[in-house]
Amino acid sequence: RERERERERERERERERTFCKLLNGNCLELLKKIPDSSIDMIATDPPYLISTTNGGGTVNTIKKLNKSLQDLKTVDITQGYDIELFGQEFIRVMKEINIYFWCNKMQIYDYLKFYVGKHKCKFDIICWHKTNALPTYSNKYLSDTEYLLYFRKGKGKCFPQSYEDAKTYYIAPINHKDKKLYRHPTIKPLDITEKIIRNSSQEQHLILDPFMGSGTTGIACKHLNRNFIGMELDENYFNIAKERINNEIHKTSCNN
Repeated sequence: RERERERERERERERERTFCKLLNGNCLELLKKIPDSSIDMIATDPPYLISTTNGGGTVNTIKKLNKSLQDLKTVDITQGYDIELFGQEFIRVMKEINIYFWCNKMQIYDYLKFYVGKHKCKFDIICWHKTNALPTYSNKYLSDTEYLLYFRKGKGKCFPQSYEDAKTYYIAPINHKDKKLYRHPTIKPLDITEKIIRNSSQEQHLILDPFMGSGTTGIACKHLNRNFIGMELDENYFNIAKERINNEIHKTSCNN
């Protein structure tokens, strides 16, 4: 019993030693300040490449779609980003390639071409099937699936400990409560974020999210005893993430 209590005390001391560093600015510039081979894992949600033409539907549905697209255009996340240019920096700062990207289907080819074709990575495609996607389908399939691409090189990068953690598909609704609470149009599920971090890193590892958004990756890292660096260009979202993560740190400290 005494040994177990001592181990628990040591785990608590390790949690206190974890750090969280949040940076407001252009991640391509901020990445240049990160040393080579210093990051254990990247988990991020970069800008999607989105067509701004609707796929048909009722008047009300089109209005909802246009409102959703306008929310994305307002924060300038509909034009994608240079996957190869940013990818070179991501690879430089990682110890070995160990990276998760949320994306839509229009970006899958470019990701595979760079990480698999050029850098010979192993890969997995994890899918989030949304049960409450906008019903626009008169000349297109539903946009009801988002993709989480995982690229890795080397051993020991993917070690799920349960059937649930090893799943590559998730069926769940868009979390409108969190979207409203944290005011970010593309917020991702915390439970999936926690699973990929748990599967592909260890306690005390350093996790980077260069497109931090409202801070979901940082919250997951705090729950899982990982160190975290988050970068966000938009000052409004940076402040939301900062407040959200600081509240979580304070809540954890109070509980301990």
